[in-house]
Amino acid sequence: MTILSTLGWKYKTDKCPQIKHHFTEFYDEMFRYRRDTVKKVVEIGIGNMHPYYVKGASLYMWREYFPNARIYGADIDPNLLFEEDRIKTILCDQTKSEDLGNLIKITGDDIDLFIDDGLHTPESQVFTCLTILPLVSKDTIYVIEDAGHRHQIMNGLQKFDARILRYSKLKYNDDCMIVVRNKP
Repeated sequence: MTILSTLGWKYKTDKCPQIKHHFTEFYDEMFRYRRDTVKKVVEIGIGNMHPYYVKGASLYMWREYFPNARIYGADIDPNLLFEEDRIKTILCDQTKSEDLGNLIKITGDDIDLFIDDGLHTPESQVFTCLTILPLVSKDTIYVIEDAGHRHQIMNGLQKFDARILRYSKLKYNDDCMIVVRNKP
């Protein structure tokens, strides 16, 4: 059990294997030696649809995992917005380029980790990535979660360096994520 999986369970996010996905294990592998240096995390999708519903569950998890980071959440539902210590949420429709551009204006482009956990449709996932990546630092790690249509998404992101991560025992079709980076 990774530290991040334990935090995922604590805050009741479906990113942890105890509830649904294995994403916390992948994130922990990517960031365990950089936890103190991550300064900014942005996540689209504040809602949490599993039975333990907790508004902003993963935002709380990120705040504890990255002790020096500012955490931003974005969602289309104004009822999900809140602000707490090191957490700020922003109204954003990920199907509108103006909203995505405004999101980056508010957060700044120096994002360490950008996560799309929003609509979960391949069209919105590709559109959001194509819109956001040119606006952020070349060092930003961009992650698309719940990539059930991973091959369709990969086809739309051919101009980027993208790879699929999935647990070897795939329990759910969407239990995989795509990590995307700007090509050097």
